[in-house]
Amino acid sequence: MYSTDSGRLYHAGSICIVLVGKPARGKTNLSISLCRYLRWLGVKTKLFHMADYRRENVGALPKNFFNPKPQDEEAFKVRKFLSGLVADDVTKFFNNENGQIAIYDAVNGISSERIELKENLEKQNIRVIFIESLIDNKILLDRNIADAASSPDYIGWEGKKAVEDYKQRIEMVNSNYEEMFEENLTYIKFINFGERLIINNSQYDFLISRMVFFLINSKIKSGSIYFARCSNNKLKFKSDPPIDDKGKNYANKLFNTVINDIKSNNNEINEKNLKDKLIVWTSTRLRTNQLVQVFRDIDISTFPRPELTQKNPGDVEGLTEDEIKSKFQYDYERHQLDPYHHRYPRAESYHDLAVRFEPLIMEIERLDNDILIVADETVIRILYGYLMASSGTDIPYLEFPQSEIVKITCNAYANKATRIKIDGIESS
Repeated sequence: MYSTDSGRLYHAGSICIVLVGKPARGKTNLSISLCRYLRWLGVKTKLFHMADYRRENVGALPKNFFNPKPQDEEAFKVRKFLSGLVADDVTKFFNNENGQIAIYDAVNGISSERIELKENLEKQNIRVIFIESLIDNKILLDRNIADAASSPDYIGWEGKKAVEDYKQRIEMVNSNYEEMFEENLTYIKFINFGERLIINNSQYDFLISRMVFFLINSKIKSGSIYFARCSNNKLKFKSDPPIDDKGKNYANKLFNTVINDIKSNNNEINEKNLKDKLIVWTSTRLRTNQLVQVFRDIDISTFPRPELTQKNPGDVEGLTEDEIKSKFQYDYERHQLDPYHHRYPRAESYHDLAVRFEPLIMEIERLDNDILIVADETVIRILYGYLMASSGTDIPYLEFPQSEIVKITCNAYANKATRIKIDGIESS
């Protein structure tokens, strides 16, 4: 969001965020979502998952490998080897790739090893911030354990056996895990995924403040986000006529498609309790408000959001590409170089929309409900780009035809986007 040419904010320096926590505490979910947010801010950020290094570099695991203090000498050597690989790659990221924030995702359960890691990185002028994820909510913990069956470690496993194996791994870690209480380390205790935060020895600068802000709003999401185009996509920016018969037909078909998809994924959902499962966001334009009336009719909450107004095209509205090139040659050339940040005279850029959307992004992170967002394509591009970690160079060219709904399902390992056809609606 605050992009620079280099992808670095020079006043912030180099930072390594070290995740700490037992298995099933949501560390991977947190590291992925935090990385996505920091990249969206415009900061060059890279993830280093210990589990990826283990799968890529080690075949059969030694006995007691997951014990933070293994008595088995081979297990100890393998753990040291993998930790060394991660540390080397983190250093290369800062020194060779102009990186700013590295996120190291592992158990990191031994105090002496955390202190040693911090000392080694600080010798290279890399600040270290630990985030320890703690969960004492049994319902949340059981859900995380069940989700572990979908991790890359258990591809091809039967679900029940995967869960049993994962529980054994947790017990192995529990035997020697040391919770964070080191007074001289900078750490954030992230309790029950955002229920409470405890911050120790923190120096509040811009990036740390943004991370804390994000963590306060973070939850493990269980709902999906649906995106749909508004009904009339050819109007000028300031035009706002009421919905026509074609739009009403589109509204009904959109309604049926969304509701059927929600019901197909949850047998307990019906029209009486649907209002507790789904909320609808739309812009404040008359036609979009009228379009979602069909959802209000069955008591589903709809919220007009002024932030969701489409991107203002400014002085180039209605012009062909050749006309823009002729009348605004200098701006046209700049726009070709950076269509995400550049704005034409009296217009907005996609970057401007991203700044405007930050409060909505935080609400999406907090909500457990399914959300349907009905908006212009320019709006959908930005929100989709955030959720799917799209680059700024790709966002201006993402396409969302009116004949499709885009459904994003949130997952601990990677969000998944699905296109759902709206029967009877032509692409536009």
